[in-house]
Amino acid sequence: MLTLTPQDAALDCRADGWQDALDQAAASLHQAGLVEPAYRDALHARESQGSTYLGSGIAIPHGTPESRSQIHHTGVRLLQFPQGVEWHDGNRVYLLVTIAASSDEHLDVLRQLTHVLDSEGVAERLAAADSAEEMIALLSRPRPKARLDADTLCLNFPARDRFELALAAAARLRQAECVDASFVAAINAQEPVALGQGLWLVSADRGVKQPALSLATPERAFSGPRGPVNGVFCVAALDDAHRDLLARLAELLDSGQGEALVDADADGVLMRLSGESSSAQTARVTLLNAHGLHARPAKVLVQKAREQTLPVRVRLLEGSAESVSAASLTKVIGLGARRGQTLIFSAEGEAAEGAF
Repeated sequence: MLTLTPQDAALDCRADGWQDALDQAAASLHQAGLVEPAYRDALHARESQGSTYLGSGIAIPHGTPESRSQIHHTGVRLLQFPQGVEWHDGNRVYLLVTIAASSDEHLDVLRQLTHVLDSEGVAERLAAADSAEEMIALLSRPRPKARLDADTLCLNFPARDRFELALAAAARLRQAECVDASFVAAINAQEPVALGQGLWLVSADRGVKQPALSLATPERAFSGPRGPVNGVFCVAALDDAHRDLLARLAELLDSGQGEALVDADADGVLMRLSGESSSAQTARVTLLNAHGLHARPAKVLVQKAREQTLPVRVRLLEGSAESVSAASLTKVIGLGARRGQTLIFSAEGEAAEGAF
C-alpha cells in the first residue's frame, strides 16, 4: 500500500495561478525522481479534460494514461497553498495532492482522501498546518473500514440454540481475520440480547483487528425458551467504526424486514443491510477499467448519475455492503473499486432500468 511521509509534503507554497501551481507540482514529482520532466505536460493535458478538484479545497492533479511511460515510480507529492489558488473551475484550492501512478496503488490514497473529506474541519486544518508531520498525520490517520460481506455471513447453520449461532458468527469473523480467539471467548461468555423479529445480538471489543458485522442464521427458524430465533448478529466493535453497521441494522429492524433474513441468501442479506430499499431494482456491472474507479471514470459516472430523474445508489459487492449515492464524487471514489470487482446499482421507480 502506498503511504505518505513528511518528505512528500511542501508547505507554504505560492502560485500566480492554477497553471503555475501545476508546474510546481510537476517539478516536485521530477525532483523526487518519480517522473520525467515531460510529465508536466501530462498534468496540464489531464486538467484540460476536466477539473481534478475533489472538494473541501483539495485537488488531485495526475497525468493521462498515455503518460505512464514517463513515470519511474508510483508516488505522491503534497503542495500546501495557505492563501489558496483560484482553480480553473472557480473553486479555491489549498492543497494539491499530485499523483504519479504506474499502477492502481494510488486508489488507496484517493480512498484515504475521501475519508478525510468526510471528517469535519480536517480540510481547514490541512490548509493551516505549519509542519509536514502535522499534515501527514491528518491525511494518514487510520480510519478502519467496517467489514460486512459474504465472507462474514454464516447462513443456514445447523444450530439448535441462539448460543450456537452466536459462536458460529464469531467463528466466521475469526476465519475472515477480523478478530482473534479472545474475541470468540468473549462472545462465548455472553447472553445474546433480543432485538425483536426473531433476531439477537452479541458484541465485543476484545481481540478486534477490523470492525465487522456477522450474521448467523439457522437451517430452519426455531423457538427457544426466550422466543423465536431467526438469526444472531455478532458485532466486532472498534472505536466508533462499527456504528454505521449498527445504524443500518437499526433501519432494517425499523422497516420490519428482520424476519425475511432467515430465508435470504447472501445477496439478499447484503442488499437489506446495505441501505437499499427492498423494493429497489438492481443492476450489476463488472468494473473493466484497467486502473479501477479512479478520479476520471468516477467523475464521468457521477455526472451520468446526476443526469437521471431519480436517485441512483451504488455499492461494491466485495466491499462493506454500504450503499452510497452514485451522485457523490467523494462517496464513489471512497468505494475504492478495482478492476474485476462488481458494482451493484440500485434505484426505485419506473425509470430505474433506463437509468441503469
